[in-house]
Amino acid sequence: MDCPKCGQWNPDDKRVCWRCDTELPKPVEKKKKKQTLFLGMPMWSWIMLILMAAILLVGQCVAPMLLNPGG
Repeated sequence: MDCPKCGQWNPDDKRVCWRCDTELPKPVEKKKKKQTLFLGMPMWSWIMLILMAAILLVGQCVAPMLLNPGG
């Protein structure tokens, strides 16, 4: 964080500037994005699971037609 008075860089855990002893503003904490859960699993894992199941199902239905086109 830079001092608002002299512009000197200071670590975030310091309360006063190293150079001019001016009180530094408190650092703003970044809010973490809350992950959406469904039945205990993140939403992206459910999407991947459904996508893989759909690929397997389509593969099971299409593979016999491709291997035996006449009948």
